[in-house]
Amino acid sequence: MLAVDEFIGGLTLGAFLLGPLLIKYKWVLILMAGIISYFVVRQALKKDEDFKKDFLNDIFNAVLIGIFTYKFSSVLFQTKNIINNPIGILYFSGGTKGLVLGLILALAFIAWRIRKSHYRVQSWLSGIIYGTVTFLLSFWLFRTLFILLF
Repeated sequence: MLAVDEFIGGLTLGAFLLGPLLIKYKWVLILMAGIISYFVVRQALKKDEDFKKDFLNDIFNAVLIGIFTYKFSSVLFQTKNIINNPIGILYFSGGTKGLVLGLILALAFIAWRIRKSHYRVQSWLSGIIYGTVTFLLSFWLFRTLFILLF
């Protein structure tokens, strides 16, 4: 593994090479925070097994919708580059516009699933709040530890 430095927001975060892939530490920290959030939400919703299963499935699908929209929104926002270099779809990201579009589509999917389900909105909000707070706190903790240790 080869470390590569990157300057982001006044903090030096790096990346490492895993074969031909350049993986940012930030993405590893996000993945770790997501895993912690999954287990906390799973524990918090253990009273209602059916809701827990549906909730976690819908949240996972929303996250995938957001990620894929962000990644492949370059087709919408950088059409000229994609036409000139079709393999570039693998290398380009959606940027800020793609991130916003992915977030909007993920939230729209969650809203649609809440409306379609037979579970109480309070149960959905409880799971969403547990997951969001846990994700933000664990990401902050991992990022702080990373900065202090490396």
